[in-house]
Amino acid sequence: MEICEKGQIFIEKENDYIFDHSKIILRRADDEYFYARTSQYIFRSPQIDINGLDTIQIPAHHVWPLADPKFTRAPEPLPSTCYLKRPSLLYYENTPDKPDYGRQILTEVEACEVLRIHPHPNIAQYLGCIVKDGRIRGLCFAKYSITLSQMLKDKSPFHRSHCLRGIEAGVRHMHDLGLVHNDLNPSNIMMDGDNPVIIDFDSCKREGDKLSSKAGTCGWTLDGEAYARRNNDLYSLSKIQAALIKGN
Repeated sequence: MEICEKGQIFIEKENDYIFDHSKIILRRADDEYFYARTSQYIFRSPQIDINGLDTIQIPAHHVWPLADPKFTRAPEPLPSTCYLKRPSLLYYENTPDKPDYGRQILTEVEACEVLRIHPHPNIAQYLGCIVKDGRIRGLCFAKYSITLSQMLKDKSPFHRSHCLRGIEAGVRHMHDLGLVHNDLNPSNIMMDGDNPVIIDFDSCKREGDKLSSKAGTCGWTLDGEAYARRNNDLYSLSKIQAALIKGN
């Protein structure tokens, strides 16, 4: 097995956060997933003994939704120029209140199917989904080099007004199709040279639909919004514009 995700879990105690345990997500050669907990502070340890972990299998039906035959299939073999997106399983627990991964994946596929039929240069190119045993195991997109967030952090030179116009054009295109992104922020915008490309559609909904718990990023989206409205994206655009101006 190989480690595909790991993270530290902290709990609040006496007005402070203290380390509780580490969570590790593993993938077997047959593409089955497992999770494990350890008291080891994994980011301080160069080696993790996988064989010494008490692993628990994650049932496929808890994560991967059934694939509609109408959904576009990713090319086989996958081209080296593609990015394979799978959900983070770090918050998975076999409990009734576990995240609804299946609905989250289907939300993104349904939006991407619309955007595939109506492409736009400022929207990520969707190549299709990977299906195994009738279930969606990942979404494939064209691969882009760097996020706008990283460009801003690195203070890299780029045409900021052109970038903003491109993001606005991509958002208008989505709105014209009746879609609202609901999670626009610099980490969800890739840069293809000076051309911005909007990614990450797992919060995307039809205009007027009720939002799920997977919607928005603190500081970039409207607080307390329960429905997919264009104002959600317009507010995020105003925050992105401010970040671009501030970086000049």
